[in-house]
Amino acid sequence: MSTIEQRIEFLEESNEALIMQNRVLATAIKGLLRALPADIAELATESIRTAFDNEIAELQYEENPQVELFHDATYAFFHEREH
Repeated sequence: MSTIEQRIEFLEESNEALIMQNRVLATAIKGLLRALPADIAELATESIRTAFDNEIAELQYEENPQVELFHDATYAFFHEREH
């Protein structure tokens, strides 16, 4: 196997691991929110939304090319949370 093929394989495995780590973290956060009393869970969810909105604004200000990716991931998190 060539060095390039090994590097691609390594990157693919790393990407899959990161995706699963993110899924684990999202699942943990969702579980924590479900465990909270409804009024506190609502406040926590709004706080998380505000933090995400602030991060998106900062990424936009920095003209970060990954702002759309962050936005899409944020939307997916809350869309899944509401179901």
